[in-house]
Amino acid sequence: MVDGEGYKTEDLFDGTFSTNLPQYFRNIRDKSYVPDNQEIFTNTAGHESFMFEITEPPQVPDTEVASFYFTDLAECNESVENAVTTSFVLPNEQMPFTAPSVVKLYLEGRQKIVPGKGAGTAESVHIFLVIVRLKEVNSDVVISLNVPCKESAEEFEAKVQSYKEVFGAVIGSFKVVSLEVFHNAMQD
Repeated sequence: MVDGEGYKTEDLFDGTFSTNLPQYFRNIRDKSYVPDNQEIFTNTAGHESFMFEITEPPQVPDTEVASFYFTDLAECNESVENAVTTSFVLPNEQMPFTAPSVVKLYLEGRQKIVPGKGAGTAESVHIFLVIVRLKEVNSDVVISLNVPCKESAEEFEAKVQSYKEVFGAVIGSFKVVSLEVFHNAMQD
């Protein structure tokens, strides 16, 4: 599943970044409004979604930034329960196409979200999160993968493990192609 076959290269933010995504993920920009600072891809055969977001970095230490974004996502999702399951500084070899000096943080966690603004039963969503801190241009790139639980607990755990491999392949192919757009914006 993660052998390189079945993946396609996606240019992100007009070629500022690129990554390889599974072919069954499609950009939703053509069908839905997406802010300019986000790229969102959904699974055409499921409910999983990747989001790439450029943000102004919060005023928190690097050691706390992944938790900050996870909590922010929980608030946006109106999560009724959330827990971080793992968090660490990502080794350079797991994102080989970013400069070694760039801080990269990894987090996994679970959130319980009630779909439809409280009109149903809370469902568990596994969140994979990587933050790429581009301090030279005062920006963070937040890469997330949401994997909702629509199966039994055992099937869900197997699905999470499968998507962990997919997420690893996606972040492992993530490239900073050019920061020129940031430099141009800073000059304006």
